[in-house]
Amino acid sequence: MVSFKQHAAVGLLLCLGACSSGNGEPKSAAQAQPVVFTYAPALNARHRETMRREEEVSIPGTPMRNAERWVIDWDVVTSRESDLYKRSLTLVGLKINVNGVDALRGDEVKASPVTIEVTTGKNGEVVDVRGTERLSEAIAKLGAPDVQPALRRIFSPQRLRALVALRSVEQHADFVGRPTRVGSQWKAKDPDTGQARQMQVVREERCDAAQCLRVRREYDVDRKALFEEISDNVATYVKSQGGDPSAIKVVGTDVKIEDSLLIDPATMDYHSARFNESATIRVAGPNGELPISIQRLRETAYKY
Repeated sequence: MVSFKQHAAVGLLLCLGACSSGNGEPKSAAQAQPVVFTYAPALNARHRETMRREEEVSIPGTPMRNAERWVIDWDVVTSRESDLYKRSLTLVGLKINVNGVDALRGDEVKASPVTIEVTTGKNGEVVDVRGTERLSEAIAKLGAPDVQPALRRIFSPQRLRALVALRSVEQHADFVGRPTRVGSQWKAKDPDTGQARQMQVVREERCDAAQCLRVRREYDVDRKALFEEISDNVATYVKSQGGDPSAIKVVGTDVKIEDSLLIDPATMDYHSARFNESATIRVAGPNGELPISIQRLRETAYKY
């Protein structure tokens, strides 16, 4: 049976905040290198986004291991709606593998593809999200009857809308209006969590017919929140060994996060996005110390 965790919806909606359309036409030098990042998606030009998500939580040297592999495909097109942009995203493929077992092969959604619409303002800020009810129900129906209630809770319309807004902040608010000169650096902070992020323009790179910028993003890690995400896994293992989960204490955390983005600064079209997180959380209890390993990779490919 698929182990759907509360943060699983984050993987599914990862690309929604970043979806824009490229027209594939060559740009002049001035167009390719504006002074600041500019949100100006091309209209009525479809493209495909494929997101791969891998996550593994394990205790080395023990049988405790939970691994998930996702591949998600979206067909995307941007159009105008009054003075807003409307991004229409159609889910056309969803593969899920849990601990080596295929839960979804990817073709299940092709029989009844579902579309979500996101309207955004001139700076990429989310104004409205439509179709989350249909998307929520479509995802739930992909699962077996006994897991459908859990899927409806995890992928609820309210949660999906909140995640779309979050991704828009990460993909647009962190960049629109910021300087494009190589070496430029700036910071942003999440108003809800207080988590800080620092961005740096690393270099110029050619991408299709555009001149893109490679951007590195670094995070202040909330170590407490990181452990809370995997605490259920740890508690289950400790109970299986006859221990008391409440006696477990975190004694150390080592985290490495790499976030690398390739962006066309003239349109905010993304050409690649890679988030790689590696962490070891050391916990101690009555029976000694345990190292918990967390490996996460989120990677999105764009085909214009």
